[in-house]
Amino acid sequence: MDPLATIVERLEAWKDVTREKLNRKDSFLVRGQVFAYLGRKGVVVKLAPPQVSEALKIKDAKKIKGSVDEDGREYVQIPVITPREVERAMLWLRRACRLSRSAAGPV
Repeated sequence: MDPLATIVERLEAWKDVTREKLNRKDSFLVRGQVFAYLGRKGVVVKLAPPQVSEALKIKDAKKIKGSVDEDGREYVQIPVITPREVERAMLWLRRACRLSRSAAGPV
C-alpha cells in the first residue's frame, strides 16, 4: 500500500479529525483547525517553533515558505517516500494534532 494512503487511513480514524480539500490540498483538521496536509513528498505538519527546529533535523525535511501563522506556528514537510517512514510521520502528526486541539480550546 502507498505510504501516504496508509497515513490518510489512520488520520481518518482519529477522533475529532476531518479531511477537507482546502486550497487544492488534502487537509486534516481537528475542531476546525488545520494541523496537516498532504504535500508532494510527504506530510506537512503545523508545529510550534521549538518543534520546528527538531523536525528540521530529519533528513530532507523542509520548512514551507511563507507558512508562519499569527500564532507563530509554522509548517514543515516531513518526507514519506517509503513505508518505513510512516511511523516517523505519525509521531509528528500526533504532535501537530495535539497542538491544534489545545489551540481550539475545550469542546
